Amino acid sequence: MSAPAKPGGRLLLVEPQFVLRRTVSAMAREMGLADVQEATSAAIAERLLSERRFNALLIAIDEEGEALALLRRLRAGDTSHPVDLPVAATASACDVELALRLKELDVCRLLLKPFKVRGMLEVISALGAPVPLPGH
Repeated sequence: MSAPAKPGGRLLLVEPQFVLRRTVSAMAREMGLADVQEATSAAIAERLLSERRFNALLIAIDEEGEALALLRRLRAGDTSHPVDLPVAATASACDVELALRLKELDVCRLLLKPFKVRGMLEVISALGAPVPLPGH
């Protein structure tokens, strides 16, 4: 097996499902799409956003609304990240109301579950194969 490609930037992946999260993370790293940091919930993601810098966010929309609340705080400037941080989302379903909320929160891509890992990797790539942070 060859050595993983050098990642393009730092991505925060928020996904509660262990197997999906680990598979996507490993493949994104190996393909050099991003250096992926994993979080199992919006609460953990918010802590990581305060501790580290990320170039993009890929977040699973939960039924409790925690992911949307985090996105609202991000877009309102209530985190240490730029309000225009590239964001993509995954969801089990999407009605008109959710689609409008995601649009208001400037979510650039939505991937509906279940999906193929390839679809997730395409979304990560569409986030701009994030530019490396200065000094990293």
